[in-house]
Amino acid sequence: MLARWSYISTSRLDSIDAEERIRDIVAVSIPRNRSLQVTGSLLFTGRRFAQYIEGTSAAIEELKASILRDSRHEDVRTIAWGEYAHRRFVTWSLAYAGPSHFVSDIVERALNDTLERGDEGIETLIQTMSEFSIHGRS
Repeated sequence: MLARWSYISTSRLDSIDAEERIRDIVAVSIPRNRSLQVTGSLLFTGRRFAQYIEGTSAAIEELKASILRDSRHEDVRTIAWGEYAHRRFVTWSLAYAGPSHFVSDIVERALNDTLERGDEGIETLIQTMSEFSIHGRS
């Protein structure tokens, strides 16, 4: 059985170098996630992060502890966790769509929907993450 964890957090990154800092996060996360056999997705709107990770319980707990200590964000709010029957991001150690105003608008709507609607909104957010990552591999 797989485990999953998903959260939304508020960015503490300076907008001047945020893109470079996100590239650093992705560059470190991809090999780390591969080594832990974790798959998932990261979204960044400029204001907020949303991340979904899936793998063994031990790997998820290790990454979760690291993410919670990370000073690049605050107000980490868990939106999904626990056992899950299958992977949503089979070929992605970390899917990341990159910065975009269009993406930010869509993601902000999905994040707000998730915060307002709870479990119903979570599936919409995860589907949004999946759609951004459907055409490639990382």
